[in-house]
Amino acid sequence: MDLDVLISRIPDVEQHLLRAIELKTVSVVYQSQNALPSEKLVGVEALCRIGSGPIADVSPEEFIPVAEHTGLIAPLERLVLSQVANDLPLLMRHHPNIRVGVNLSIRHITDHDFLPFIHGWLDALPADAVERLDFEITETYFQRISQTVIEGLHTLRKRGVRIVMDDFGSGQSSLSRLHTLPFDVIKLDKQFAQQIDHPMVYAIIKAAITFADEFGIELIAEGVETTEQCLALQAINCRLVQGFLFSHPQPLAHWLSLPIAHAT
Repeated sequence: MDLDVLISRIPDVEQHLLRAIELKTVSVVYQSQNALPSEKLVGVEALCRIGSGPIADVSPEEFIPVAEHTGLIAPLERLVLSQVANDLPLLMRHHPNIRVGVNLSIRHITDHDFLPFIHGWLDALPADAVERLDFEITETYFQRISQTVIEGLHTLRKRGVRIVMDDFGSGQSSLSRLHTLPFDVIKLDKQFAQQIDHPMVYAIIKAAITFADEFGIELIAEGVETTEQCLALQAINCRLVQGFLFSHPQPLAHWLSLPIAHAT
């Protein structure tokens, strides 16, 4: 979509967001994370949708930046968390070892009431559900969070939640600070998998996998769309992938319709 058109739509997108939040018409879909080489389903990422309204369907690439800019991102994410809380026990019953990732924005995690809210939200979950959760925070945000927020994330990790550095490689990370940040998983930005046929990109991905293995960090390659990309990642020992090759985002009913997985 043309930039001028996007800018002109911001007021309409904001009103659409407000209406979706007020009426609680926000929905959640899930995209799979799969293990290699088995392609087994091991996790899903919860993704927000607000549907159509007076304007054409609004994509997350359009409404998420508007939500962040206007301060609507926190109530939006809390509606997503509410739905995830309902869905998680059902997902776990059907797929006992599944992990569920939820995105959190910097506007939300730096709210003064975020930690009391999120700890209360975790308290209301079944005890065995907490350790199935991944909170995903975009890499760029990690460079802007204060020591107080870092300490708050550590308290969540102590409860069993994993912290994921999302879109790794897309921002301006300071490698000298990486060791001070609280994360358990890195998700490579989708541009890497989609450009893996370039020798330099291939080398960067291989180095990231080696780094993750050495420090016991899980690595997920996002944006995998072709068999060729998948095979290239598998060849350099990438064990977890996410992308349209395996699934587009699907409603909960889709994941509950799959054959029941057996706990291992």
